[in-house]
Amino acid sequence: MERPSSGLRRGKWTQEEEAYVERVIRDFNGGLLDAAPGTTLRSYLSDKLNCDPMRITKKFTGDASIGKRVFHPRENASPAAVERSRREIAELEAIWRRKLEQQRREAE
Repeated sequence: MERPSSGLRRGKWTQEEEAYVERVIRDFNGGLLDAAPGTTLRSYLSDKLNCDPMRITKKFTGDASIGKRVFHPRENASPAAVERSRREIAELEAIWRRKLEQQRREAE
């Protein structure tokens, strides 16, 4: 169920995935990510989560809607803040990916 033949992730969101995405959204909005200016949040998340953009849209509706948020790098961000953001996001991503691998093994 997690990986259809297309290779895109679908289905239920794990707590680990939600924690990772919450932090990505925070730093996207803060301009701290390594993303091209003008990148939409929906496409950025879709790429990072390896899922259809519609999965993102369905998850974030109503007050949580990500709509057409666009990335604008923060010009005055300190290198330390950017590095801390990258390190913490990488840590959350690793936790999420370990959970995916655990689920994959359990499904076999």
